[in-house]
Amino acid sequence: MKRAPKIILGVFIGLISLILIWWVSYAAYSGWGSYKWQKKTDAFQAALEQPYKEDTYGGKTPEETWAMYVSALEKKDFDLAVKYFALSSQQDEKKYLDEVNQKGDMDKWIAELKTLEKGSQQSDSSRPLYWYKYYNDEFKDYFSGQVLFYQNPYTKVWKIL
Repeated sequence: MKRAPKIILGVFIGLISLILIWWVSYAAYSGWGSYKWQKKTDAFQAALEQPYKEDTYGGKTPEETWAMYVSALEKKDFDLAVKYFALSSQQDEKKYLDEVNQKGDMDKWIAELKTLEKGSQQSDSSRPLYWYKYYNDEFKDYFSGQVLFYQNPYTKVWKIL
């Protein structure tokens, strides 16, 4: 009769040990899955950031970036000119520059872009607001075009949005 309590105690300890081993194994397996997922996420994030880390086209101020952009336009170097824009806007800007050039309006447009002025009311210092004046042939009047800039957080150059 003395053996029965020892057997019950042994079975109980064995059962607790199995549950503990299963729980530790499950936690380790879940942790490993989380680790692998985090590594993939980090690699994906690094791939997204890489073009921005390599983007050095732009000036130390918005005005300097604008001057570089206008200079590239004057040289008809549209591939260089679009590099002063945010990466997400470069393809659309290239198409637009090609259209303006094909119409023969590039010199007129460059002259308008040279009228860039800083806006008097800035909503956000990280995205300064500028304006340039342009003449609208349809309305026979001058209007203002808005220009926004942002600073690339990796290379600290200003880009046109």
